[in-house]
Amino acid sequence: MKENKILKLIHIAWRERWSDSQFGINIKNVLPRGVSGDVYNLADSILQQALIGSTANPLVLNYLKHSLCAHLVSHAAVLRRIAKYEHFERLYCTTSLLDFLDSVIAGVTCRAKTEEAILPGALVSLINWLMQVFAMITAHYEIHRELNSEQSYMLGQCCLVIEKVIKNQFLMAIIYVGCHEDPDYYGQIRERYAAIKTSLTNSNFNPTHPSIEAYLHQLAYVDVHHLDMPLLDIQPKPEPVTYCVQPLLTVDVLLNPCNDTSYYVAKIQMVQRLKKFSNTRLFYEIVRAGFVSLSNVMETTHDTMWGAFTFFKVPQIIKQLQALNRAVGEQTPNDYIPEVVEAIELLLEDKLLLDFMDSKCSCNIIEYLLNDWTKQHLVNDMHVKHFAAQREGTSVLLQKRDASTQAPSIINFIIRAEVPLSGVLKTLSTDYNKVQEALLGVLCQVLVGNSFDLILSVATVEGRLKTFVSRLILCNENSKQVPGEMGKASIIRSTLFDVSFLMLTFIVQTYGSDAVLSNNGDSFFEKWVRECMVERNKPKNPRNMIVMCDENMVDELLLNLSKPEPQLKNINITWQDVCLNLPGVLYQVLIAWEKETLSSADVKNILDNIKRRLFSFSVCATSFLCAYMCSVKENELLKPLNMIQQFLAPPSAEEMSSQENIKERLGLSFQIIRKLQHDVRPTVNPKSRSITLVQNLVSQTPLMDQFRDVWRTVNENGWLPIRAAQILESLLHAGGAAWLTTRLLEEILKCKYIHDMMKTMDIVFAILHLDIELSTEALLTQVVPAMIQNRQGEDIDEPHLHVLARLCVYCIISAVETRHYTNFSYQKKRSRSHDGDDMDLNNTVKMRKINTDSSDNSSSNDFLGDSNLFNTHASTHLRNTPNQLKESLQNSIQYIFKIFQQFLQTDKLSLKVYFVYQFVSLLVECGQERVRLVLNLLPTNLINNLLKVMLTDQISVGLIARLYDLRTSCGRQAAVADLTLWRNLKLKEQSIHL
Repeated sequence: MKENKILKLIHIAWRERWSDSQFGINIKNVLPRGVSGDVYNLADSILQQALIGSTANPLVLNYLKHSLCAHLVSHAAVLRRIAKYEHFERLYCTTSLLDFLDSVIAGVTCRAKTEEAILPGALVSLINWLMQVFAMITAHYEIHRELNSEQSYMLGQCCLVIEKVIKNQFLMAIIYVGCHEDPDYYGQIRERYAAIKTSLTNSNFNPTHPSIEAYLHQLAYVDVHHLDMPLLDIQPKPEPVTYCVQPLLTVDVLLNPCNDTSYYVAKIQMVQRLKKFSNTRLFYEIVRAGFVSLSNVMETTHDTMWGAFTFFKVPQIIKQLQALNRAVGEQTPNDYIPEVVEAIELLLEDKLLLDFMDSKCSCNIIEYLLNDWTKQHLVNDMHVKHFAAQREGTSVLLQKRDASTQAPSIINFIIRAEVPLSGVLKTLSTDYNKVQEALLGVLCQVLVGNSFDLILSVATVEGRLKTFVSRLILCNENSKQVPGEMGKASIIRSTLFDVSFLMLTFIVQTYGSDAVLSNNGDSFFEKWVRECMVERNKPKNPRNMIVMCDENMVDELLLNLSKPEPQLKNINITWQDVCLNLPGVLYQVLIAWEKETLSSADVKNILDNIKRRLFSFSVCATSFLCAYMCSVKENELLKPLNMIQQFLAPPSAEEMSSQENIKERLGLSFQIIRKLQHDVRPTVNPKSRSITLVQNLVSQTPLMDQFRDVWRTVNENGWLPIRAAQILESLLHAGGAAWLTTRLLEEILKCKYIHDMMKTMDIVFAILHLDIELSTEALLTQVVPAMIQNRQGEDIDEPHLHVLARLCVYCIISAVETRHYTNFSYQKKRSRSHDGDDMDLNNTVKMRKINTDSSDNSSSNDFLGDSNLFNTHASTHLRNTPNQLKESLQNSIQYIFKIFQQFLQTDKLSLKVYFVYQFVSLLVECGQERVRLVLNLLPTNLINNLLKVMLTDQISVGLIARLYDLRTSCGRQAAVADLTLWRNLKLKEQSIHL
């Protein structure tokens, strides 16, 4: 009924030649109050009457324009109706519609929710209609090779409308949303564009509009990159000096030395995306980070670890990065990587660092490094000669130094350690019964000097540490005591048991049991580690150890050990049983000593008898005593401490000569015992280098003083020394993630200049990777909200807020990706996690070296050959984003978004509101699609409220379009709602200026 009245009114208006305002007044009498004309197809009715004849009725079209201005009809309804017009042979009607579009297209918007729902589809339909018009004209030209004046005018108007659409960011954003609604329909537009392109090519037709082909292509392949988004980068180009790569690698090598190459590659790729580094710059930073860290370390263990990392792991990291970042179809030389050559050119400019490294390593470090890289086709011989020549003068000066002052090169030992490692692995894999004596000689030789450190470093970096451990465990199992065995065979077996046990214990102490042992191993050593070995951050209950002991064995051992000269070989207890039952023995000794039923001399005699036979017994006893010390009061520590010191007392000359290979085993057992003792009660002046490997939680110095001292070192250097990383890790465990994160952010706030802020932020970001997930959660839930709410306007202002927002975004991106790239790491993260959350390693992307023979290198899991090993599947898998967030991280992100909603409960622009804008904008800018899971957590009205407070010049349609997942209907609805609000606010601003 209403539609008939509308048609009748239009006829009357035409006959009586009503003005626009007259039509508007009278049509409102027909339409119910507050109801849009779209409900009764007003736009459709007007256009039907306007396009009846061969030419369009201009007066009726003016009625439609007035209805648009008076909000009687929506733009979406009008555009959708125009897109349905198919009588292209009526040139004047089509031209009139193009003229009409030209006059209204700049003002397209929405005024109601129902209009928002149909506008994207209407605009996409309009684009298809414009393509049809253009295609009709080009097809006519292709056939007749000419256009008449009407067709030329129509083409010009079509191009003009297309240009206005392209240059209107709001329309392009709506079209971008619309192309996700019906991908099949949008596919038809692309097919139509392909036909137009073919027609233009075949006819050699050049439209008068210079850019129309580019515009058509942009409409057919509309992309989010066509939508402007102002960047918040303080430094839009990569900074000349970065302070992020070296600390990040330092933390990773400290925490995860056993991890596969792909783990490091994923983290470095994250930094590359955040910093916008080219491959050349990235490779330079990696090599420089290795040299800087290697120049700093003093302890042999870290010397060898960083040397092995720089010479063995870095080339593999570079090869994987180059393969993953290579464009499809890109051709590179077979014998070198151009970006590596360019990176070395940059490195040669850092003469002070290279001079120091040449002096420290007693060689031309560049030449030494590149000679090895030629074998891996990173550089070729010509490059080696060229770069070596540039450093030749320094090398000559180095050679002229007095030999007595020249330090031996650790690099030579590191490179040479690869061959002994393969030899040890090969020997361990042979038939145990045939090579017992030879195997004993090989293992004892490994303990001479720092060979063990070197071999462990190379095995770790090459990914062969777990193989080494598993074969040592098998050797230890085969060496368990056999009842009745006597003579030389028994001595060799016991020594093998002792050596393998000590080596395994040292490895577990260094890397952690999670990194080197399987979860459910049933060997004697694995059982002992699970039940009896005291590990850092894994305390053991001494009562559980005692409960496990066999009372009869404990009594028999006590009786035998109390004798002046015990004969353990004459009792029916094996070596492995002695190790497991020593806690019961020592507990009885401690009780008797406390009750004074045993004298100090008696206790000394028992302890001497324990360590006299096998040094493994001393280690097992010390482990129990350390666990016991953690469970008693301060005044009860003296006796167990004295007992441990007795195990560290040097044996007599007679005892030293009574056993073979005693010196090497004794030295290793002392290192293990001192480390066990230091983990529980550190000494002020540690005598053993093994003690200095890890800073302990227990310290006499207040945490704040420790932090100030270590930060002073970091700040002065501009990079993170190994020792500083160790102390910071201990502070993380002692003070907690929130405490350490707060202290680090305070250092950022102390900076007064942007350069210093960005430098400090980079170092802080790397340090937070000591536990990036916990640190990010603390940052979002405790640290940043409290700082902004409580200290705004005091010392937190711009650009501090920008730097804080950037740090938060960096941490979120890293925390989101951590679980993803841990999934294709071979080893679990050496567990610093506090929630026991095991990573899913079953779906690991493993890039193994293809090795068909049965050599020991078959266990090497990340030494890749050529880059063609990187197939498309692996590369794609590495680039995929995770499909879910860790629950605690998700809760933290939701919490800070709720805080943001509180900030936006105002109509005034403040620093808090601007921080929200920067946070959201940087999240999109830095994370892009990789933080889609985070963006999906945005509250529905957050951006809407932000738009009402912020200026539309700062919030762009490009930002809004990137915030939502347009593959879902909810995401599209939210995007259109925010885009429409942005558009209406923009129109309001323009009307105010007018």
